Amino acid sequence: MNVKLLTAWQQVLQSCKVKQGESLVFLLAEHSHPEHVEASRAAASTLGARVLSLQLGETTMRAAGETTAYIGPTSLTGNLPAVAAMKSADMVIDLMGIDRGTEQQEILDAGTRILLVKEPPEIFMRLLPTPEDKRRALAAAEMLKKARSMHVTSEAGTDFKVEFGQYGMLVQYGLADEPGRWDHCPSTFVATWPTERTSNGIVVLDRGTTILPFKEYVHTPITLTIEGGYIRKIEGEFDAQYLRDYMAKFEDPEGYAVSHLGWGLQKKAHWTALGMYDKRQTNAMEARSFYGNFMFSTGPNLEGGGTRNTPCHLDIPMRGCSMSLDGQPILDHEKIVPEAMRA
Repeated sequence: MNVKLLTAWQQVLQSCKVKQGESLVFLLAEHSHPEHVEASRAAASTLGARVLSLQLGETTMRAAGETTAYIGPTSLTGNLPAVAAMKSADMVIDLMGIDRGTEQQEILDAGTRILLVKEPPEIFMRLLPTPEDKRRALAAAEMLKKARSMHVTSEAGTDFKVEFGQYGMLVQYGLADEPGRWDHCPSTFVATWPTERTSNGIVVLDRGTTILPFKEYVHTPITLTIEGGYIRKIEGEFDAQYLRDYMAKFEDPEGYAVSHLGWGLQKKAHWTALGMYDKRQTNAMEARSFYGNFMFSTGPNLEGGGTRNTPCHLDIPMRGCSMSLDGQPILDHEKIVPEAMRA
């Protein structure tokens, strides 16, 4: 067994407040990383937890790896015994990646905490969550919760404004440490969904921007014109053509809506890391979390409390952006201003 990985899992589970006598369900699939399966179960046992493993079948889309949002039957749809087992557990360690559908929310509503782990062991250990990561995320969340407007600019030409207040927030620091909490380990960022039809302006995806789920860096800049909460134009050369064609294939106008917006807070993450891995090796949480990125996304807002349900979902961590909340600077050319972290 990988002793360093075992120690890392012990640290994560202790930070998630796993204690003796708690029941932990390990959710597995054929693609679950065997080192994670072995180390996580062993770590739970050393902490005195009761361990149960569930191996579920996979949706066709998930079997092919992360591609985009998913609509339709999931591995839990109609699987009452599996749902019941997870609802009765204190915590679920999700090593397969269940889709965030009604069943997962039902499990969370029962008080079960869920921790998703899809990154390979190397990334998991390198970006291991710390108390400082949590403090940083919660401080940013407090600022975002109070905000009612955001303004984003960049030297590449971004000039984008949006209003908030209609929907909830997404706060990730890599730990499921409270009843009913879901998190993805490792990750450190905050985001919220804009009030409908308040997003307007220009967003320029400059060279080096990462587009997920493509897991590719932009090489030819893409200019997005946003009016009334939706992308109305996608202009540029090859990368713009690729993005236009990809989104058009969904034949869903809701896929062009502006979705969650936020920023990355993980100081140990690197925007260059995605280029070091095969696409199937990583879920790209490092790209979503690197310190000072501005996260622009499109598509659904169900998770924030909205009604927009579309499989066309993009996460786009951007570099070099400046961003303010209600006129207060948060990002200055990708650097988080010191005042923004004192909350």
